[in-house]
Parts: sequence; C-alpha cells; structure tokens
Amino acid sequence: MAILSETDVNEECLVGEWVKLAELKEDSGKPKEALSLYHKAVRAEPDNLEIRCKYALCCAMCGRAEKAIDLLCEILDNNSEYMLALESLGKVMAYLGYQCGSKGWFTLYESGFLYRTIQSLESDAPVIVELGSCFGLSSMIIAKALKNKPNAKIYCVDAWEGDGSSVFGDTREFIQGQAQEGLKFIDIFKGNMERAGVLHQLTPTQGYTTEVVKTWQEQADIVFVDADHSYEGVRADVKNWKDFVKVGGLLLMHDVELLEAGSKKDSGPGLVVQEFLGDDSNYAPGILVDTLYAAERIK
Repeated sequence: MAILSETDVNEECLVGEWVKLAELKEDSGKPKEALSLYHKAVRAEPDNLEIRCKYALCCAMCGRAEKAIDLLCEILDNNSEYMLALESLGKVMAYLGYQCGSKGWFTLYESGFLYRTIQSLESDAPVIVELGSCFGLSSMIIAKALKNKPNAKIYCVDAWEGDGSSVFGDTREFIQGQAQEGLKFIDIFKGNMERAGVLHQLTPTQGYTTEVVKTWQEQADIVFVDADHSYEGVRADVKNWKDFVKVGGLLLMHDVELLEAGSKKDSGPGLVVQEFLGDDSNYAPGILVDTLYAAERIK
C-alpha cells in the first residue's frame, strides 16, 4: 500500500475542495470563477479525466466551445472508450445547438459519437449527404467536426415544407406559426446555421429525398439517413441512397431500435437495417450507439 506524504494529502484535499467550490460557482451562475478553479485542479491532477471533463464543459459555458471540444477530443484520442468524455462532448454540442436555435432529437452519446465519426474521416475533401436536417443540430455537428477541412462538401437535404407537413407535433405548430409571420422553414434552418457560424460550409438542398436522388450523381463518404422515420420512408431512403456511399464509407441511420440490442421492439429504421444491411449486403455489421447506427460499405 502506497504511503502518502503530508504534502500529497494536502494537495489531494485542495483539489477536492477546488472542484466542489467550482461546482458551487457554476450553480450560482459564475462560470468564469469556476473555470479558474477547475484549471487549478487540472494542473494539480492532469491525469484525472473526470476533472478534465468538468473543466472542458466549463470552458464551453464561458464561450470557449472550440477549446472544450479540443480538450474532450484529446481525452478520447487517448481513451476512446471513456464514455464520460463522449457524453461531455455531446453536452457541448447540445449547448451550441441551444445557442443557435437548433433543436434536435439526439441523445448526448449520439451527438458525441456523430462528431467523432465525422472527425475521423481521413479524406481531405470528404462528401457528406445528410437526409433530413430540420433545424440543423446534426448539420451543425457535422460542420463543426469538419472545421479543419475547408474542401469538405456537406449537403443538407430536407423538404422544409412551409406548412410543416414534413414534421409533426409541436414542431409542426412552431413552423406553422413562423410561416404566419412570413418566415420560411428553410430560412429558420439557414438562420440557425448562420448563428452557429457554419452556414458557409453547408449546401442546403430543398426537396424530398426521394425526388432529389433521381438526379443525384456524387459519391459520398457518409450518407446519413434521418428524414422520414416511418418504415416506408426509411426503406425508400436506404434503398435509393445506399449505393452512393463509397466503398470504405459509412451509412448512418438514426432512431434504430433493435430487439436484439435490448430495445422493446424493432423500430421502422431497425427493420430496414435487418432488411438491407444483413449478411448478404455490401455492408459490414454496424455499430449502435443508443439509436445511431453506423455501417461500413465493404464492397
């Protein structure tokens, strides 16, 4: 058993107090004071990953989101399975989305995983096709992940129907209300992306995915299926778009629920995974993070 010196004990106690005080500062709306305390704690215990995650999140709260992202990615580069860092990265993405108005339906792990998946692309000029962009949360995440690749192409394909007919519930009511004030759905998306600082990276392509694909020609490193979530809608998108993924590229799908993965049922997207991405397909078995599915095209 290791024997701690008095200095070690005092420093360890101080770090714990700094973290507790930093958390109190955050709760009382003083993130900059908290940041200073977290910084001291990180300097004292640089190998404490939990404190480093707290420090990164506080950086984001202090308007230093890019630094927060870099800090969390550094942790994940060395500890790819450290889920607290992935969750924290998702929190930063959610915070950025909230700031620019990009409501989304991603879990924190899904947001973090999407960022890391896009960031890991080796091509200097990757092509991403996102089917279903809505208010732009995933569009923003994709663009942020490609911030150092100015030659990347990010196509955002969505109907953005002015009457909200392509969305449901509260979202449809919101779009209808905005339309009465003269604001188009696609302009809401563009405004959100402009506030996020990523609009210049994106190519918004308005239209139904089943129509846009009829004239589509470009191969993609990633096709992300996240438009119509019904079985019929997802089936059509996967059938129509899966061959536009380059060999070695990825097909991503959202809201995939699988009985075999512990869900209560197979969702519409889950049924499509079983139908089109099985053993006899051109895709390797995928990985599932919450309901975000990623499968590599192998031939």
